Amino acid sequence: MAQAQTDNFFSQEQRRFKRLEVSLPIWMATEADWNARGRAAWTLGYTRDLSIGGTKIIVPQGEDGKWREIANRDETIVLRFENDSGAEPDEYLTGHIRRTDYEEETGHLWIGVQYNPGAQAARAQAMNLGLRMARARRKWQNLFFASAIVILLAFLFIWKLRGDVRARETRIFVLQNRIRQERQLLSNLVKPGITATRAQGIDAAFQSRAIQNRIAQLQRNMARLSSPGNENAGSAERERNRLAAGMDITSAPATGSQVMLGVALPYGYAWPQVTSDLEELLGRRIPMVVIFRDFSSAFPVADCREARLRAKTLQITWEPWKNSDPNSVKLKNIVAGKYDKYIDSWAQNAKSFGNELWIRWGHEFNGNWYAWSISANGRNPKLYAAAFRHVHDRFTRVGAFNVKWVWCFNAETVPQTSWNDPVRAYPGDNYVDMISIDGYNFGNSLTHSRWQSFDEVFAGPYRFASLKWRNKPLMVGETGCATTGGDKAEWIRQMDRSMRRRYPKFQSVVWFEAQKEADWRMASSPSSRLACRGVWSQNYYRRGEP
Repeated sequence: MAQAQTDNFFSQEQRRFKRLEVSLPIWMATEADWNARGRAAWTLGYTRDLSIGGTKIIVPQGEDGKWREIANRDETIVLRFENDSGAEPDEYLTGHIRRTDYEEETGHLWIGVQYNPGAQAARAQAMNLGLRMARARRKWQNLFFASAIVILLAFLFIWKLRGDVRARETRIFVLQNRIRQERQLLSNLVKPGITATRAQGIDAAFQSRAIQNRIAQLQRNMARLSSPGNENAGSAERERNRLAAGMDITSAPATGSQVMLGVALPYGYAWPQVTSDLEELLGRRIPMVVIFRDFSSAFPVADCREARLRAKTLQITWEPWKNSDPNSVKLKNIVAGKYDKYIDSWAQNAKSFGNELWIRWGHEFNGNWYAWSISANGRNPKLYAAAFRHVHDRFTRVGAFNVKWVWCFNAETVPQTSWNDPVRAYPGDNYVDMISIDGYNFGNSLTHSRWQSFDEVFAGPYRFASLKWRNKPLMVGETGCATTGGDKAEWIRQMDRSMRRRYPKFQSVVWFEAQKEADWRMASSPSSRLACRGVWSQNYYRRGEP
């Protein structure tokens, strides 16, 4: 009967906990010592765990050696729990020590005792004691937690009434400190200088962009804390700018021949053959070809004639450096006239060619990977603008009016500083016929880069250029998508959807058809090739075809 009294509650506890974690006083002695000395043999310990089959006991201090020896000899021990009256029980528990160890928190020795069979009444008594202790502890714990919750709610209520302003000011202070820390990190990345490659510069830009995004989010949080109305006002301003820039994403996709397709091929590519192969792959003509020349190159007369024979618009990316000695050409020397004879030879040949010719001079000047960048020329954007105007003026001087001038900045300014703002390097409306933006999805091909949609790359610079130069046509000067980090084919299809709905001012898009920092090629995979064929074959991208 005594055992049955524990079953109902203890069976629930056993299912939940497997044992009772209670601290109860327990008398213990070896069987031999208890038989010889009786009550004088008892030593008082305390339980840690209690179950039907055994218990974990903390032995008194100073008796560690004694009980470890008892465990080693595997002696039978006698256990007695105090009953409610304090009288001796009718029967005792016996058992053997199966384990000894020390508690990490207290350093006390504990022994794990396994009961011997029998002594049902003593087991029932022990479990009833443990269950009563567990119930009492739970009752007090529940009371404690309930009291704590009431006190906490009262405290929060008082804090709510009296501390809103103080809490808001504290949060603003914390945000200000975080902004200062982020700006310090950013300042270390935007120190002037030129990187060895564009990939290194772009990788640093990803780091800078992540920091700038965190700063912008912190500033928005501060604005909301300062005045909830700021967020609504900011949203309204962004909406006005978006509509003014032609970014109404609710409009229907544009139709008709709106955009000219071009391909850019770096040094060493035989563009006539590569273009013919691409045209066969895409099932259409490519009306624009972009080639690259440096300041040691003669004017590409043969390329111009070949483009005319093939009825293609030729765009020359003219780079003011020498590949064999990148730092030998300085913008200040161009402005001073040191290269006038060389520039004039280009101008005369361009005039003699007669057909329309595009020159994209000193592209991506707001990056830090080219010798003509603002970073590499004393952080002086006006010097770049002056050099651009000087070259333009030499062409005008000889009457090479068939040349169209493309001013091209990189979608990501690297480093992101006021002196590197593309606006400050703008030569002027009279010197620019087309504004071009270069931008790529590097995927995870670089250490810090991540997969970016076409919108993530171009939406910001497109909005900026559309608002700043409302009357100038825009084009994608270079773009491409890496093969790692995402689905390139889907990226191309998404680019098409975005181009039609969100970028009505883009008149041309040029794909960089090479394997360089990443595999940008259209046919880098079968799915990419099919996506390009499906997108570029549409009438929307047939501007400039005869």
